[in-house]
Amino acid sequence: MATYTDKFHLQGGELIRQVTFGMNDGVVSIFALLAGMAGAGQEPKIILITLLAATVAGALSMSAGEFISSKSEADYYNHEIEQESLEIKLCPEIEKDELRKIYKEKGFEGELLEQIVDHLSQDRDRWVREMVNDELGVTEIEQGADFKSVIIIFFSFILGACFPTLPYVFMISFPVEPFFIFKIATAVTVGGLFLAGALKKFVTGVNWLKSGVEMLIVGFFAFTVSYAIGLFIPF
Repeated sequence: MATYTDKFHLQGGELIRQVTFGMNDGVVSIFALLAGMAGAGQEPKIILITLLAATVAGALSMSAGEFISSKSEADYYNHEIEQESLEIKLCPEIEKDELRKIYKEKGFEGELLEQIVDHLSQDRDRWVREMVNDELGVTEIEQGADFKSVIIIFFSFILGACFPTLPYVFMISFPVEPFFIFKIATAVTVGGLFLAGALKKFVTGVNWLKSGVEMLIVGFFAFTVSYAIGLFIPF
């Protein structure tokens, strides 16, 4: 049975993963879109409207994907629970042998092995979940369509998208050259890319400087390709 500390670490790690994933996707995808629009010579107002629309659409798309993915996983898990429960009800001795094999592979044997099997099989619900968790390689804490996760993904994407978008929001009314706003947005996004990459340290454990530089490389690759498309393809 997972302890409170185990659940805290798993949930905390999942939270960081969601924030990092959403923010990374937001900053890279919107930055690439900005590059394509700027390369095509679009006006700042058109760029701003496009970036805002893409930000909302991207955040909604990622949130919907997270919800559907989590719900599908939960449905699959619950189906396996029902299936395993039926098998235990119809063939308890066969399922007990499977439970015995599971714990034998974990290194238990003899009287201790039999005590574990007897203890687990006394509680039907615990028995079912133990079988499913071992067979699927998942735990209950990973299950369920979590509305909180959807909200976190949504706002994390928007947070990442703010780096290339906000300079246009604040500077569009000023009498400056369009390319100047683009340069400011690019400079701000460089910081956002590095920050988004550095945050991956809390998920991967990789050095924050290395993660930040890797993210800059990925971001500028997307930037270069998108800018080239906008620059050389006639609209």
